[in-house]
Amino acid sequence: MGFSSVYCVICGCPFDIPPRDDGLDDDNNWSSDDPLEDETKQSQPTPTKHNSVEFDMPKNETAVVNLFVSEPADWAITDGFYFRLGGVEYRVLTTANQSDDVLFPLHESCLSILQHVLAWRAELSPETESTPSLATVYKNLCAQFSRNVAEKRRITKDTGFSGSTDYMDYGLEFNHEYLGAREFWVSEGWEPTKANEWYCNDPIDIPDLADFITKLLARMSSEHRIDATGSNADICSSTIQTAPSPCLEGLPTEILDLIVNCLVTPSVMHLRQSSKTMASSIELDQSFWHKKLLQGSAIPYLWDLGNVDKYLKSLNFEADEESRRFVKSGSENWRGLAQKLAQKDNIIKMEASVPSMPWGLRNRCRIWALANRLTTPSAD
Repeated sequence: MGFSSVYCVICGCPFDIPPRDDGLDDDNNWSSDDPLEDETKQSQPTPTKHNSVEFDMPKNETAVVNLFVSEPADWAITDGFYFRLGGVEYRVLTTANQSDDVLFPLHESCLSILQHVLAWRAELSPETESTPSLATVYKNLCAQFSRNVAEKRRITKDTGFSGSTDYMDYGLEFNHEYLGAREFWVSEGWEPTKANEWYCNDPIDIPDLADFITKLLARMSSEHRIDATGSNADICSSTIQTAPSPCLEGLPTEILDLIVNCLVTPSVMHLRQSSKTMASSIELDQSFWHKKLLQGSAIPYLWDLGNVDKYLKSLNFEADEESRRFVKSGSENWRGLAQKLAQKDNIIKMEASVPSMPWGLRNRCRIWALANRLTTPSAD
């Protein structure tokens, strides 16, 4: 069993970190005294494997045919590429030959986000045969693994020394370098610093999410930059193709509203753009964006905004002045909020235009982008 750290194939972050070093200054330590117990950090790994008749399977957590997802496994900093499940050790990221299955380690939180991505992709095109699934993701991971193996052999051949680089020594390699996380890979384990703590922050349970959304909504509402004649296309985009339907164009407004309410936001956008009649019949007002945001339809990586309304109603005089003024005005700019939240790249880069964002939300956007790439054949 080698002493080498290993990293999640989705987010590129560790499954454990070295203990806090009190001899280092605050810039070289995380804010948590005990990051292993801190609920803001990611959870235990889940190795994923294609089904194999020779393999003595533990409990399978998925019903997807010919795919295996284990229950949470155990891993420690000294375990190298081995994960423990039910008293048995399993080697990840290795195969005896090209026909063998590969075990891929990933966090439970990353698997959860991946499943949200797949659900969103299925909603965008529910009737197409090309809708990606967990099996698609596994196939893409295997293809990337094969590319890694070939590249490792090329490097060894060119240099004449297999240890001339750390390529593929700690995990699956991608050209995207996990949007920055790859920079911190070392054999002794991820070194905790202020610069990289956000990469490992819990992307699922974000305690300050409602407060952040409320303050951002207040800011967008106070700026009141609503272009009533502008396009909404910068909020949602997809590959859905829609054509004008005479049947839909002739429907009463009440019936059309019911249909729109059942559609995901990109479908509504395309339907509205399909004809002048649809554009005049479907009004994308503040009420529309309010409803779609809280449903998780407008901004798919924010599937948990259902409690924002409740949070708004609970704001009291302890809230900041801007939030109090905003609540009293009743002029919420939900469309502006959707536009701002649609800018995932700005959130990942921590742009000044989206201030005071929770680290967990920033990390969720990063992992969402990475997981979405894995749903397409060209995963790299």
